[in-house]
Amino acid sequence: MRSTLLLVSGIVLLIICSVYQIQQVSDKTELKPNSTSIEEWEYQWLNPPKEEAFSSAWAADASPNNWQHADSNHPMPKRVNNADALVLRISLPTIEWNTPGIWLKRVYGTAVSVSFEQQPTPIYQIERTYSYDVNYMLLPLENAADNSKLADKSKLIVLLRLSDERQSLEPEIIVGDYFQMQPEYERYGLIELIFGSSFMFIALIMMTCLFFLKREQIVLWMSLCLIILCLGEIILAYSPALYHHFQAHGEPFLALFDLALFLLTPAVAVFFENVLGQGIYGLLRKFRIALMPVTVIVIVLWALGKTIVPAISISLLQVVPLTVCVSIQFVILTIHAIWYAWKGNRDAILISVGYSIFSIISITEIINYFQDETYHLIYWKWGLLAFLLSLIAVMGRQFSRDHDRLVKYSQEQELFNREIQRSEKMELISHLAASIAHEIRNPLQVTRGFIQLVGEKAVDKDRQFLKVAVQELDRASSIITEFLTFAKPELEDVKTLNISEELYQIQDILTPLAAMQSARLDLLLTESDLYVMGSAEKFKQAIINIIKNSLEAIAKDDGSVTVHARKDESKIIIRITDNGEGIDPEKLDKLGEPYFSSKSKGTGLGLMVTFRIIEAMKGTIRFSSTKGIGTEAIIQLPASESPVPLKTE
Repeated sequence: MRSTLLLVSGIVLLIICSVYQIQQVSDKTELKPNSTSIEEWEYQWLNPPKEEAFSSAWAADASPNNWQHADSNHPMPKRVNNADALVLRISLPTIEWNTPGIWLKRVYGTAVSVSFEQQPTPIYQIERTYSYDVNYMLLPLENAADNSKLADKSKLIVLLRLSDERQSLEPEIIVGDYFQMQPEYERYGLIELIFGSSFMFIALIMMTCLFFLKREQIVLWMSLCLIILCLGEIILAYSPALYHHFQAHGEPFLALFDLALFLLTPAVAVFFENVLGQGIYGLLRKFRIALMPVTVIVIVLWALGKTIVPAISISLLQVVPLTVCVSIQFVILTIHAIWYAWKGNRDAILISVGYSIFSIISITEIINYFQDETYHLIYWKWGLLAFLLSLIAVMGRQFSRDHDRLVKYSQEQELFNREIQRSEKMELISHLAASIAHEIRNPLQVTRGFIQLVGEKAVDKDRQFLKVAVQELDRASSIITEFLTFAKPELEDVKTLNISEELYQIQDILTPLAAMQSARLDLLLTESDLYVMGSAEKFKQAIINIIKNSLEAIAKDDGSVTVHARKDESKIIIRITDNGEGIDPEKLDKLGEPYFSSKSKGTGLGLMVTFRIIEAMKGTIRFSSTKGIGTEAIIQLPASESPVPLKTE
């Protein structure tokens, strides 16, 4: 649960950062006050000796007569003649600020040197030993108060050593007040640093949960952690601020970026297989099996290209396998999205739609990048947002289903345990009833007869005592009769019963008892032909037990007991409702257990016998009650066909 909350927090952070970054990109042409964008410059392509170390002196090799002009209407062409360096000559505008500065917002080169045309000593120089070539820098210019000094420095020379892959090199340059541009310069690229590292932190925190998961859940959870970790590293390594602030550690950052690209697709494949299953004709499983050796081979070739075989093209390994695998995976998931949508699998629909959005946006961004290598990838993060939201939705649904299954299992386990306890108690009582009921009943009847004989000759006070003794013997005999009924619940004289007729007879029997309790006994029948199979005597005993309990629970003068019977498809449903005092929830579950009764002189055997009779008739009985409102007993019995009358000749 904590990991899920962290993941949600990361998504919220992603939304905020993406909105902010898109706003920044959309506003890049709207300059702040006291700043000017430089839209034109001069350039030359250079081919210094390959074995020569980078030096600002390369700019001196530029021919005074070979400068070419570039502006918004005539952009720079792609690099020509396999040039290894580019020199820009930028004419600075009239300096109108007390603290002027120039912000080279995006220039491309693995080494950069900035100097004034008449002063070859660099005011800024950086050289990288790795292939990342996106740079930005904010440089202070001389104080504008000394105009004569600025006149001979009105042109800025920017020397770039080019990387092997990039062909388009359009720079973005702004001149303005140094201190006004500084806050935006310091924030530049930090958005990716923040939520890229946030996602990596979230993934690492989620990995700590692996110790608490079951073995069958580890693969799914680990693949999700790996997906979030790879996406976090990709976002982090895409930020130019990372290499600007941590220049010395750029090589390991790029290595991790490559590994994240290689591992993302197989991690997604494993996750989908665990969520959706093997797929149509085992397609997801087959793709995952085929993808694993491809990933291993690509990583091995990448490692060789980084170490002992530099001839291997790292950029080719990054682009071709990734684009091909993502495209194939996109097609597979699109097919599964349509298939599972038809089947109504919501998890498959959510995760397939999320990944499809991510794949479409990512492929579109890659195509735009190939068309213009200065294109700034940003909208893929919205695809990432949709993908991660789908993962969260699926995991949330799984957690919800697991919780529901756990609750259901706990309830079933509790009912099962109660049923076991009830069965054990009933089995014990059955043995007791079968072994001693007959042996006790006969002496009781003999004793009752002698007490009656003695009672006829006794005086008034003794006769009263003997009368009480006979009543208690009758009560004991009644309990023994219930024991015998419980011990032998099998129905005798089974025939088709008309429930309507039986209930009318029961109403006639119990109406005087209801009047004594100042209550009313109502019978509601929606139809007269309600038939079940059973013993009329046993059925009456069960219904009378329930109605008597309802009447005894009524403590007010306007009490009522309502008996309602109806047919529902193949079942006869009898509802016995009272407006008595009700039963506490903890006591409600114990109804039908031996020796449990809410009455002071009750034994609990009456309802226990009722349960056994209903079960013998292949029916069910359950109770619902609200304290202070009343109780309802619901009996369901299998319906029977009406008896065929005998033909008389």
